[in-house]
Amino acid sequence: MTGKVTFVGAGSGDPRLLTLRAADVLEEADFILFDPTVHPDILGRVREGTPRHPVTAQLTPERIGQILAAEAKEGRHAVRLTWGDPLLFGTADVEAAAVARHKVPLEIVPGVHPLISVGAFAGVPLTRTTDASPSVAAVSVTRGHETLHDWEKLATATDTLAIVADAESVAETARSLVFHGRKASEPATRVENVSLPTQRIYETTLGELPLLPPPKAARVVLVVGERSTPMTELSWLERLPLFGKRVLVTRAREQAKRTASLLRERGADPVVVPTIEIEAPVDPGPMTEAVSSLGRYGWVVITSANGVERLWAEVRRQGKDARAFASAKIAVVGPGTAAALESCGLAPDLVAKVYKGEGLAEDLLAAIGEGRPRVLIARAEVARDVVPDALRAAGCEVDVVSVYKTHAPPRPLLEALAALLEGQEIDVVTFTSSSTVDHFCDALEGRAAKLLAQTCVASIGPVTTETARRRGLRVDVTASEHTIPGLVAAVEGYFELTSTGTRTIARI
Repeated sequence: MTGKVTFVGAGSGDPRLLTLRAADVLEEADFILFDPTVHPDILGRVREGTPRHPVTAQLTPERIGQILAAEAKEGRHAVRLTWGDPLLFGTADVEAAAVARHKVPLEIVPGVHPLISVGAFAGVPLTRTTDASPSVAAVSVTRGHETLHDWEKLATATDTLAIVADAESVAETARSLVFHGRKASEPATRVENVSLPTQRIYETTLGELPLLPPPKAARVVLVVGERSTPMTELSWLERLPLFGKRVLVTRAREQAKRTASLLRERGADPVVVPTIEIEAPVDPGPMTEAVSSLGRYGWVVITSANGVERLWAEVRRQGKDARAFASAKIAVVGPGTAAALESCGLAPDLVAKVYKGEGLAEDLLAAIGEGRPRVLIARAEVARDVVPDALRAAGCEVDVVSVYKTHAPPRPLLEALAALLEGQEIDVVTFTSSSTVDHFCDALEGRAAKLLAQTCVASIGPVTTETARRRGLRVDVTASEHTIPGLVAAVEGYFELTSTGTRTIARI
């Protein structure tokens, strides 16, 4: 059976701008060709194991079309993922035409191009209600292809010029417009990394554009004309409390998405480099046996969202459902674990008021009262014994079962971590458990404290903070609410106290 080819626009940068249809296509894809400038989190939507290849300069549009068509003829769903919009200033029109010549099914999914999002994110709308008869010319300029444009006609064509330019072409573009008749004194705005936490806005004149610092982004948006000045009342992005802060997320990849999402909502740029990976315990036998007879327990205690996920997976593997817990009550250590449990269709009977072992032990003993039920504790292979020790001391029979273990990720990932810190590219490092701290410090082989000397270190709670200090780290922030939202709020509060404000619009 013949497959199909779909061209998908990835948008201007922020992965949350991906359309619903684009997200569906990426999840269905069997083969991906992508622009290297596409945000890596968008590629994270692709199924694990799906072949994916960056488009290089050596691949012509015709050749790209041939590759995609060949994949489709093998019955696969081939996806061409482009920066911006497939048919706005790219080569996808030629690529799609090449695909069509091979008589395979074709679909094109538009993306939110930077020329559209520059108004929403930088306060530079290309048309305004007050314009009597707005006229806008939009062009793209790439290095080595400047001569393709009729600069004399373009320079005076419209009131407003909107240009997407390669970083290397910005200065030459400005000079060409002035040379061919555009006023050097005319207002101009350069926007880098539209929609991202690294967005930067430079407000200047056309004649002074070449004098700006070289762009750090591969592509920029230039808006030239009397209406190019940013409307400050529309510039909401840089007002977000963590705007521009690069935050290292060290959680396991499975949990990092939620953390990254919360950080983006506050304007931060999350960098996910997991220092731990989650896998089955060395000996799954005790977990299998415990799940097979959950009904014999008076209480089941689960100390993390990972514990919920792994315990429930074993319940389902044995062909059971929520009824497996019979009359057993369930206690969890915090709202994050409670939410994970509820996603399985189970409601906790007890959520510790203090989100750590000591709090759980105290609340659980109060709930148990005079009785001495049998208790199952489902937890990580390496964990503190605060809860089981307290229960045993009170006379309870306690079974402790490892439902998962943590270990360090592959070496190349940890080397990338060291490179980020050595380049002073991180503003905040977050730790959400003692294991993230330990694997972080082990990976950096004694250099952790030195590499974090100028970086804010944030911890989810006192136990994690204690581990960090024991490993020689300075901790600047300890969340008072020991949850991911609490940690993000604590980081936000830290910068409210220490920041003098972020200047994102440079006027030259």
